Amino acid sequence: MPENDLVNATATAPTASIDPSPLRANTSDTVQQTVAAMATAVKTYALVYGGEVLMGVFGYANVAQATAELADLSEVLVEQWMTPLSQLQPLGPCLAWPLALSALYPEQLYLSVVDQAHHWLGLLAPDGFYTLPRFAAAATDQAELTACHYSVALFQQQQERLALALKGAQMGTWDWDLSQGTIVISDEQERLLGLAPGEFGGTYETLFTHVHQEDQATVQQALQQAIQLGQRYGIEFRVLHNDGNTRWLSSRGQVFKDSEQTSRLAGVTLDISEQKRVEAEIKLQSQRERLVAKIAQRIRRVLDLDSILAQTVTSVQEFIEADRVIVVQCEADMSGQVIQEACSSSYLPMLGWAMRDPWSVGEKFLAHYRAGRGLAVENIYTQNLPASQLEFLEYFQIQAEIVVPLLQDQTLWGLLIAHQCQAPRTWRMADVRLLQNLATQVGIAIQQAKMHQELTLANQRLQRMAYLDGLTQVANRRRLEQYLDQEWRRMSRENGSIALIMADIDCFKGYNDLYGHQAGDVCLRLVARILTRAAKRPGDLVARYGGEEFVIVLPNTYLEGAETVAEDIRLMIRSHRIPHEESVVARVVTLSLGVASAQPASDGSSADLIKQADEALYMAKNEGRDQVRVASPKRSH
Repeated sequence: MPENDLVNATATAPTASIDPSPLRANTSDTVQQTVAAMATAVKTYALVYGGEVLMGVFGYANVAQATAELADLSEVLVEQWMTPLSQLQPLGPCLAWPLALSALYPEQLYLSVVDQAHHWLGLLAPDGFYTLPRFAAAATDQAELTACHYSVALFQQQQERLALALKGAQMGTWDWDLSQGTIVISDEQERLLGLAPGEFGGTYETLFTHVHQEDQATVQQALQQAIQLGQRYGIEFRVLHNDGNTRWLSSRGQVFKDSEQTSRLAGVTLDISEQKRVEAEIKLQSQRERLVAKIAQRIRRVLDLDSILAQTVTSVQEFIEADRVIVVQCEADMSGQVIQEACSSSYLPMLGWAMRDPWSVGEKFLAHYRAGRGLAVENIYTQNLPASQLEFLEYFQIQAEIVVPLLQDQTLWGLLIAHQCQAPRTWRMADVRLLQNLATQVGIAIQQAKMHQELTLANQRLQRMAYLDGLTQVANRRRLEQYLDQEWRRMSRENGSIALIMADIDCFKGYNDLYGHQAGDVCLRLVARILTRAAKRPGDLVARYGGEEFVIVLPNTYLEGAETVAEDIRLMIRSHRIPHEESVVARVVTLSLGVASAQPASDGSSADLIKQADEALYMAKNEGRDQVRVASPKRSH
């Protein structure tokens, strides 16, 4: 069809097929009568005649204009609001009559009249409007008329295919005549914008009635910018439908200029809600994967199980927007205690709460937990729970929950639980999978923490074996030398004093000879315990130096204090009255003790200190045993 065919710009719903007899309206008809006739005939326009002369076209845009100006539609004549023919003349040159009609109408020009869907309606000539039957009666060349009829039918078929394709693609179209201020939209565009049939009033304001409040400014700005700059536009925005659903739409189009005075903004609109849903799901999935990876990475770096559990509950609460997330550690009798929690300030905390029944949803689900399967409860009141369990859940305002097990070596260690307290909640499967994935990582952390604890205990045992005397269970000589060197350096930095007591059991060879070596071992252990009780401060160290000799290291101690401690030890040993018939001193076990002290910042070395204490011990033994002797202070040179 030629580009300059007359298009009924006021139509809002195209006629379904070629209409050889458009609705006529007499000039004496009122607007209200004509609109009623249009609705009854399912027409979108009316041709207005004055007698037999076509005067103009009347459509819903004219009705809208009359309504906006508060006209009384029952009294106003149609001709006052119609669009005159003079305004419908095309801007381009008119086409000459076909050869078949030129003989009947010499030197006359004609225009094709079509509706909004470009369905052919008839021809408009200076002397009136002609529909297809009148041409058939007047035509002299039937073949020429048949060809014209076929072209029209073919064009109509193409238009119908296009309309079906647009509808199948859920694509709406709209055309805004910027000079006239009229807007024409397709049925699909109306549906996409959430407008009810007939809700669109033909104005820009009613076009975007249901656009989301947060997106209205974006839509307005994009369209105004396209109009001002005469360029393309592309926007994505949300629409709130009457059924409560929110749909995402994508609109694309551009400004077209027919002349300096005439311009239009036309475009298409697509429903991209599914695309947005998929994008949001991909984004959430990516965030979930990053969260699980973050926890897994922390597990590899950190051996502190409490820290890992704290991060887990905090991350889960934020990610799935739960009211409370807890970790319950379970005992063998299926009781439990809340050891970690992330809770909204609006609800009661559960941290530290001891529970006789941690399952919350009944014993029948315990088998699921032990098998590593979780559970999502959307509403606790649909679970047929005993009154005692409901009372517990109601106390903490729990209305929905996700429970996933935490396993250690396929054994149930605890539970990771998310609570919804404000109202019942339909959990997404993605939320359940997230907790299950995190539970797997936490299970790894639990196993790792167990292995680390076992390794620590094993190392401590090895360390004790390496540094303890096997018989007396006090420090051995290796530990003595290491500790003395360590404290010597510390006292040197702090300008402090360190003292040493060296003790020897008097006549111990005779004790072994008389009572036997097993009794001698018992005696050594008893003496070691007495010495340990005498060394009261945490920094004091008792060590077996060799045979029946012991050494006590006293950091931050001067000579007088060390001498007092040594005398207390001597008296404590005598007070225990351990029989010793072979002693030349008394009939009980006694000790000889040598004491020495030094200031590491200025006095020699730790080896010198041991030598001084040994010399003092030799003096005590040489002068009669069962006594304390103090080394002479080292003279400065």
